[in-house]
Amino acid sequence: MTGPTPDAPVACPTGELPRSTGVVVVGAGITGASIAHHLALRGIPVSVVEQAPEPGAGATGRSGGMVRGYDPDPAVGELAMPSLAVYRDPALWASGQAPLRAAGAITVTDPADEPALIEAADRVNHGQVPSAYVVTGREEIMGVRLDGGAALVEPDAGWVPPLEITRDWLGQAATNGASLHFGVRVLGVEGRGGRPVVRTTAGDIRAEAVVAATGLWTARPPKGMRPSSPVRSRSIQISIVRREPPAAAHATFIDLRTGVYARPVDANHSLIGMPHLVWDSPFDSACDPGHARATAQAVGIHLPWAAGAEQVSVVRAADGYGEHSGILTPTRVPRVWSVRGWNGGGVKTAPEAGRRIADTLFARAFTHGT
Repeated sequence: MTGPTPDAPVACPTGELPRSTGVVVVGAGITGASIAHHLALRGIPVSVVEQAPEPGAGATGRSGGMVRGYDPDPAVGELAMPSLAVYRDPALWASGQAPLRAAGAITVTDPADEPALIEAADRVNHGQVPSAYVVTGREEIMGVRLDGGAALVEPDAGWVPPLEITRDWLGQAATNGASLHFGVRVLGVEGRGGRPVVRTTAGDIRAEAVVAATGLWTARPPKGMRPSSPVRSRSIQISIVRREPPAAAHATFIDLRTGVYARPVDANHSLIGMPHLVWDSPFDSACDPGHARATAQAVGIHLPWAAGAEQVSVVRAADGYGEHSGILTPTRVPRVWSVRGWNGGGVKTAPEAGRRIADTLFARAFTHGT
């Protein structure tokens, strides 16, 4: 239900692992794909190494993909606004089509936060199409009940298909000279002669720089890739539910008071979710039926039909959570960095985060050194 469309560009391995390259990107999720794309655009030799047999096999492929310009974390919001513009622009995609599904986005919070929401709407409108606005005292907007809350409404936001985006970026990176290697596991990274060497199951690669965009796996990285800021895994679980008539279409939404969220999937289905506070959970843990039932009840406050809707599927994964820090954090090995844990916001930030990380790597490893 949440995978790529059948005609999405497919990224495939391009041959044997090179013995040397400019940058090794470890991880072919949505952030790693963005980094590789932006590095390749700058003409920097880049090799993407992914332990899974295909891109987006981690949290990316199981993400809800909701995007909007506003985020209560200012650092995330700073990246989310330009990222939303990228998702809206068809000229930036190999498919020739913008991936944004503009269903609208609603952020619900306590009415006491109305002044902060008004300021946030001004910031969003300054960086985007000026259409965001704040509502209070309304029972419902765009098919979503507000349950007494104030809401920041972004009619031009919505959701994107993360796997389709990841494959598009990797395809563009390959077109611009990047090499992609799936089913290759990184064993460790060590410094040799002032440069990092990545040891993998397919051989060693000497690089000018290495960046780990491994999400959850950053919580237990190979030797030499442990970030200075700790990262933990936290379970995520979403359900796909059937939306039967007369249930109306609805915008994407998140209620910051409870963390519940939902978005449409197609004309007959919606994705619903609620925080699953299980820490250090394996990525492939079994689904939690009790949490799925609780999610439907909690989302039913905003979408009354959801409480009794048929659950078509339940998807569980895990995401990397870390301290708020810079986009890149250093490791013990010179010229080796780890991407910060996005605390569930990787899709929302990926376009701008990838661009900034590529700029940083270029400056540190190819212009001014370390």
